Amino acid sequence: MTMRIGCVGCGNMGGAILAGLARNAEQNRDQADAYALCGYNRTASRMRPLEEAGVQVMPSPLAVAENADIIVLAVKPYQMQEVVKELRPALNKDKVLVSVAAGISLHNLAQWADALCPVVRCMPNTPALVGMGVFALCLEDPKLSHDCKQSLLQMFGKLGQCVELPEEKFTAFSALIGAGPAYVFAMMQGLVQSGVTLGFTHAQSRQMVTALFAGSARMAEEDASSLGQLRDNVCSPGGLTIAGVNVLDRAGLTGLLVDAVLAADARGAEMERRGG
Repeated sequence: MTMRIGCVGCGNMGGAILAGLARNAEQNRDQADAYALCGYNRTASRMRPLEEAGVQVMPSPLAVAENADIIVLAVKPYQMQEVVKELRPALNKDKVLVSVAAGISLHNLAQWADALCPVVRCMPNTPALVGMGVFALCLEDPKLSHDCKQSLLQMFGKLGQCVELPEEKFTAFSALIGAGPAYVFAMMQGLVQSGVTLGFTHAQSRQMVTALFAGSARMAEEDASSLGQLRDNVCSPGGLTIAGVNVLDRAGLTGLLVDAVLAADARGAEMERRGG
């Protein structure tokens, strides 16, 4: 059965979602399940690489809604109400609106859509751009069928990892995982800078640090030991690693990370109250 998926707003995130699904469809063209993809973007040039990947370019947001069963809304939060209003003539109980905009509640989505179709919130993070995203999905709308929920989890699961969360957890997810790449890149930048200080070229330092994070993440994924134990395993008695770790502990790196996430969570809660 072919699932018709459309996206309104094919910038970085919307484009990454369509591109990832197009790649997956190309790699698995012999499977029974297939995707028919379409999209619209106000800047037409953003659609060219997607069109080359097999995405049908639509002339308007309404045309996307008319030709898709799952409609991903990847526009800016301030544009969302107007876009949903434009889609309303094509909405019905067999369509699903999926918003990836921060701070837009299910209540607002349903209200703007006149409750004509089920609505879903999705919060990705930027590694979705390379097919390794983490997607939070809120599937609390009672209009959603079990089969539709499974289809959405399967669809976004092709682009990374999916976690189903209640809407009340979305701000916390955004503060920890949505914003998380910024924290990771800040730590990577510090290590790259250290490498340059030690005499490596910037390119060498960046290559090594990138491999360091990728390898460490794989170890954390595959080894059931606590993160503290994994850290201690690197620290030989009286060695150079423990000397460096002691500096991080005295500076309170763990506490700083916790404070950063909590500050982001507080800001996110404020944005939710304002509706984005």
